[in-house]
Amino acid sequence: MEDRVLNAAPMEGVALRYGFFYGPGTWYWPDGAFSQHVGRGEVALAGEGRGVFSFIHVDDAAQATVAALTAPAGTYNVVDGEPTKIADWLPAYAQWVHAPPPPRLDTQEALKLLGEEGVYYQNELSGACNRKAVEVLGLRPRRLVWLG
Repeated sequence: MEDRVLNAAPMEGVALRYGFFYGPGTWYWPDGAFSQHVGRGEVALAGEGRGVFSFIHVDDAAQATVAALTAPAGTYNVVDGEPTKIADWLPAYAQWVHAPPPPRLDTQEALKLLGEEGVYYQNELSGACNRKAVEVLGLRPRRLVWLG
């Protein structure tokens, strides 16, 4: 899809790669669905939890989207500046929403319960660099609220 956008001559294209949205009205907010799952103990850490997530607050994403309307052609990672391992952010998130610490699963147990994709996200996902969005779009992402 990005290839089509960026190579659709004679137009110039901009592709925005957003991180995981958080903020009011999102999955990752105290009244969001993820918080409900965490509160019920339904979200476990799989294996070592090496997967690195990049988040973006919805207000920061909106600002970057507006800036992209007049930006040079290209691809921009609209993410925060702190890609964080799930082993670090999930326990902090649970504490932030006043939920119990997430249970832990070994990799084999996690494969049975979460499937390959769930284990991949928690152990192989790599974060994204926002340098271009910061420099060109003026992105100034806030720090994840649950990391303090």
